[in-house]
Amino acid sequence: MLESKTYIVFFKYAIPSILGLLSISSANIVDGYFIGNYIGAVGLAAINISFPILAILFGLGLMFAVGSSVTAGKLMGEKKVNEASNIFTKSVIIVALLSITLSLLLHFNIEFILDILNVKNSLREMTLEYLPTLLLFLPFLITAIVVDYFVRVDENPNLSFIACLVSAVVNIILDYLFIVKFDWGLSAAAYATGISQIAIIITLIPHFFLKKATLKLIKPKGSFLSIIQMSKNGISEFINEASAGITVLIFNYIMLKNFGALGVASYTIIGYFIMISIMISFAIADSMQPVISKNYGAQYFNRIKSFLKLGFSSVLFIEIVLSILAILTPELLINLFLENRDLRTKEITLEFISYAWPAFLFSGLNIMITSYLTSMQKAKYSALIAILRSLFLPIFFIFVLPIFLGTKGIFMALAFAEFITFLTALYLFFKNSPNKVSKNLKS
Repeated sequence: MLESKTYIVFFKYAIPSILGLLSISSANIVDGYFIGNYIGAVGLAAINISFPILAILFGLGLMFAVGSSVTAGKLMGEKKVNEASNIFTKSVIIVALLSITLSLLLHFNIEFILDILNVKNSLREMTLEYLPTLLLFLPFLITAIVVDYFVRVDENPNLSFIACLVSAVVNIILDYLFIVKFDWGLSAAAYATGISQIAIIITLIPHFFLKKATLKLIKPKGSFLSIIQMSKNGISEFINEASAGITVLIFNYIMLKNFGALGVASYTIIGYFIMISIMISFAIADSMQPVISKNYGAQYFNRIKSFLKLGFSSVLFIEIVLSILAILTPELLINLFLENRDLRTKEITLEFISYAWPAFLFSGLNIMITSYLTSMQKAKYSALIAILRSLFLPIFFIFVLPIFLGTKGIFMALAFAEFITFLTALYLFFKNSPNKVSKNLKS
């Protein structure tokens, strides 16, 4: 990681990360396919109603995973392996206990939460089929996030990919059996997803018992509060996920108000397209975090610049391809999720994507810059970008644009938010470029 050619290291980490997250994305998309075609548009809407709660918990896991793994990566670059293993062990313990507590708390208060969200009728019934079951499995996913980040820091990105692939295959097979063959309804999707999350943990944990592993599960030493301190470096990832959840909550409210449950279903389908774009960008950006953090610890700034060039070029190319597909073949993509009788949902979705596609161009670049700043331990700047693109600007534009543009303003809000965020992110990137950081360390 510190001596091999940069393009070899880049592809060694980026390709398994992309394939792994694409596996997870494809599993979620297959979820959408089975639910949309065998349960209906309201089932898709119920998943989106559940998303804000799941996103906040997922973001909590990411915060600990990124914050602690970046610190561990820097320590490994400084040859402090025992300290890195101690961080790994304490991170797993904290996240496992915290996620179990929160998941149970939410599970037993789900009716109250749906009352607050004003979810009623068939949409409420569908949500109650799905969300309480999935919450019971969520601690496995949140703990798996932490383990996955440390597997990659420990230079085994291929295992990370294998874990994601195994999870995706399990999810798809169980979706087919539970939804199509057994006709268990929307709860089937929750069981399929939950069991697939357990598969991730089972696949990853053996790595740390291998002789070649540098990181080990050891008896924890020192205060656990140090992990909470480290997690602040992953605050931008928490803000990204939690803010995305809050934004989805508000978008759901607006879509329900203007288009009813079919509007929420339409937004869910758009969410699948956006998820593919964001997942690929996150895969490239996240694969660079352990690489950049280790090279930062070793103060190899020219190598960091080379990795950034490869990362930005790859993200921009992928986002352009996805934008072209969204422009030229939207109906083909939408037909994957909806039966022919859901014509109104298709109409809303086609109009939505015709205005939202520019978000693809800028979202990946914003994510890449956020990840870079996190790796360089510029937590406040990465957090600012995260909160702009995931919370403040989408909410601002979804309320302001419709005043001037009507319902078209709702569809354009995401694109406007990503573009304005990009201008801010670009300024912060140049302010904290590898050259600038290197000069500050020398002065």
